[in-house]
Amino acid sequence: MAGAMGLLAQGELVFNSDIPGTSAGVDIVFHVWSPQVANPSVEATGNSSVPYSGTLRSGDFPTGTQTYTGTLIGGNTVGTGPTGWANGNNYSVDVVAAPGDNAPVSSLVLVAGSLTTFKTSANGAGFNVVPAADLSIPGTTFSGSGISAPTSASLAIQAWYSGGTAFPTYASAVAAGMPYGQGAEFNVDGLGGGSITPPNIANAQSFSLINPIPEPGTIALGVMGACAFLARRRMLKK
Repeated sequence: MAGAMGLLAQGELVFNSDIPGTSAGVDIVFHVWSPQVANPSVEATGNSSVPYSGTLRSGDFPTGTQTYTGTLIGGNTVGTGPTGWANGNNYSVDVVAAPGDNAPVSSLVLVAGSLTTFKTSANGAGFNVVPAADLSIPGTTFSGSGISAPTSASLAIQAWYSGGTAFPTYASAVAAGMPYGQGAEFNVDGLGGGSITPPNIANAQSFSLINPIPEPGTIALGVMGACAFLARRRMLKK
């Protein structure tokens, strides 16, 4: 009985990255981008410096200072990436979380039911497909439940190249050297449940994936440098 009560008391939230701003500080819009063009092995985080436009369906709310040079994951505009940035079904996204505010990043664990893909519609680039059910955060509760547990959670969003089902988890993509990224940790307070409406996944920010495999040009430069180094060593030995 106690276990069942604990399960029913879990705090809930809505995993949706596309909630157009209607009142400042309440609604949010953030995106997931392909790797930065000039420096694909370094992840960029933070909301875009482009203000959100409900007409153009672009930009972030609230507006940040980050500049993204990659392509939005999903949508239907073909990008420049080698693994099909425009096909949202080739990429997966999920949520990791822990009870309470500002939990150590190492303590965040996968939230059941959060695994989803990216939208493939013309105006869906960078946005996740909303899971069918609200997310329940283990170890949390909601206001008025009468159970002593945090009513807030620490969360982060993970995204990666899944190739459909080839790399079903974030860890498998990282291990295989596929593009991946994890957004900055953030808090969501006032979790829903019972008669309380679950809140949107507020406070999340945009981020880019990284491409850990060097581009062909980078590999070629590395090989040339190694050859030059070995040639110099041989000359010195003579």
